[in-house]
Amino acid sequence: MDKVFSGFKSFIGGLTGLMMSLLGLGIVAEVLFGSQDGWLNVMDNIGSFVERFAEGGFIGLVALCIVLALVNKK
Repeated sequence: MDKVFSGFKSFIGGLTGLMMSLLGLGIVAEVLFGSQDGWLNVMDNIGSFVERFAEGGFIGLVALCIVLALVNKK
C-alpha cells in the first residue's frame, strides 16, 4: 500500500512541476509576444485567481497561504 501512495505522490509532484513550468512559459510568452488570442491571457487569469482570494478577506488569505504551501512543498 505504501508503494501505491508513494507512486501517487510522485505522480502528483511531477504533474505539479509540469504545470508550474507551463505557467512560467505562458507568462514569458505573453510578455514577449503579447496576447495574440483572446482566450490565452495568462497574466489576466492569474490576476483574477488572486482577486478571488482577495475577495474572501482573511479566509481568502488563509486559503492562498495553504495553496502556496502545497505548491512549494517538495
